[in-house]
Amino acid sequence: MKKIQNILKTVLCLTVFTISFNTTTWAQKATKQETSTITTSNTDATFIDANGKKVTLSSLKGKVVFVNFWATWCGPCIQEMPSIQALKDKMAKKNVVFLLVDIDGKYEKAKAFMDKKGLSLPVYIPSGAIPSTYLGTSIPTTVIFDKKGNMIQRIVGGVDYDSKEVEEFMNKVLSL
Repeated sequence: MKKIQNILKTVLCLTVFTISFNTTTWAQKATKQETSTITTSNTDATFIDANGKKVTLSSLKGKVVFVNFWATWCGPCIQEMPSIQALKDKMAKKNVVFLLVDIDGKYEKAKAFMDKKGLSLPVYIPSGAIPSTYLGTSIPTTVIFDKKGNMIQRIVGGVDYDSKEVEEFMNKVLSL
């Protein structure tokens, strides 16, 4: 059974990788979607941090929130990690919270992965089911919330977040 699961994970990852990294730019992926009615107030999610503390998306109101759903076995997820680190570094002195949620729920494995890659991205695991409005059926998926808790962006597939375009977008979100 485990072998079948690993094969399915690999097929999913390769499919997403093939679709995600075919010269798709941030602008192509980051088109405004119908997200205006999805908020952390009406669709919340809970994650567990490094200390075992539960963090809800709704508790982060007042901050811009960047949530990336990923797994250690996912090629496109791994490929975009350095660019997420670069974006996090650029936003370090700004009111932005980064949550990198390992969908497999294996905190120690995900943290070891980050350490091995020399990344200081904050690892979280799901506390329960993740609403499908945030995470559909593909990873990586990134969701960005404004300071009021409104989901303003949902991006499916790998993206290079280390670009001027993304930095400008995040600064615009901060100014809302």
